[in-house]
Amino acid sequence: MITIKRILEAKNYIDDFDGIIFDLDDTLYGEKQYVRSGYKEVAKVIPQVDRAYDKLYEAFLRHENAIDVVLASAGIASEEVKSLCLERYRYQEPDISLYDGVAELLDTIRKSGKKIGIITDGRPEGQRAKIRALGLEKKVDHIIITDELGGTQFRKPCPEAFKKMRELMDLPYEKLVYIGDNMRKDFIAPQELGMGAIHFNNVDGLYYSL
Repeated sequence: MITIKRILEAKNYIDDFDGIIFDLDDTLYGEKQYVRSGYKEVAKVIPQVDRAYDKLYEAFLRHENAIDVVLASAGIASEEVKSLCLERYRYQEPDISLYDGVAELLDTIRKSGKKIGIITDGRPEGQRAKIRALGLEKKVDHIIITDELGGTQFRKPCPEAFKKMRELMDLPYEKLVYIGDNMRKDFIAPQELGMGAIHFNNVDGLYYSL
């Protein structure tokens, strides 16, 4: 496995592969952008909470269940209010953008004749909204949201999404490489299947490894 500190460094290690598969969150864009965007939406439905956005994000940075903590501290932790907040967060149209240079990187890979895929975990409605906001449907060949294969049991490290991607790309495993940020789950299946692996040790990511 190769480790890189900047996502654009990936281009230096993909010459031997014909199918380039990316993770989404904290690989092609910063997931904290999505969190901030979501909390701004949540803040709109709890105007009675002073500095709601700031409190939500501060709780997130403390690794707390931000919505529960903020609602409880404001004395409005009813199931109705919580459900409203979660719905607004999960069904947001996020204000997010690709990391600098990623759009050009994807274009360069495609022009070289290689195939591009994305395998991502998460609630389908949220992941699809991210993909739309980032304009990725036009930049990659295949997108697999693991939950859409049949539920959360298909999330990484389950190998099924990688097997499906191999079928879609019609390439042998040794010609595929997966690029992701989470050492705990992203590379178990690719390595077992004989794929290449590139770890993006993202200093700004939720799974940064010191």
